[in-house]
Amino acid sequence: MIAKGEGTVITVSSMAALKPGLLGGAPYSAAKAASRNLMGDINAELNDLGIRACTIVPAEVDTPILDNRPLIPDEESRATMMHPRDIADAILLCAVMPQRTVVEEIVLKPTTNRNVDRDIDIARREGE
Repeated sequence: MIAKGEGTVITVSSMAALKPGLLGGAPYSAAKAASRNLMGDINAELNDLGIRACTIVPAEVDTPILDNRPLIPDEESRATMMHPRDIADAILLCAVMPQRTVVEEIVLKPTTNRNVDRDIDIARREGE
């Protein structure tokens, strides 16, 4: 990318990078924050060389990984969540912007926030 004088790096982080919590766990939150920080470092160090970096920061997305949670979201809850296609569209936006433009970060949340209090209570009890 440096030799070519342009390039785009896009990573998918998580809302856990911005708001660490019990649902993802400390290692997950730390890894997602590190990914986000790396993109910031790339922009700080390489924008002048034509390299741009973007972090996609999604909240809950209806994917099979949610089936691993202590309290598996029901269909009604999943209906309010974002879909993988929503994240893909954000990635595409970053990729197709003119080279003169960098989208440093996109934070995505569902329009309707679901109450995760029960999820957190269960996660807290499992951690004891």
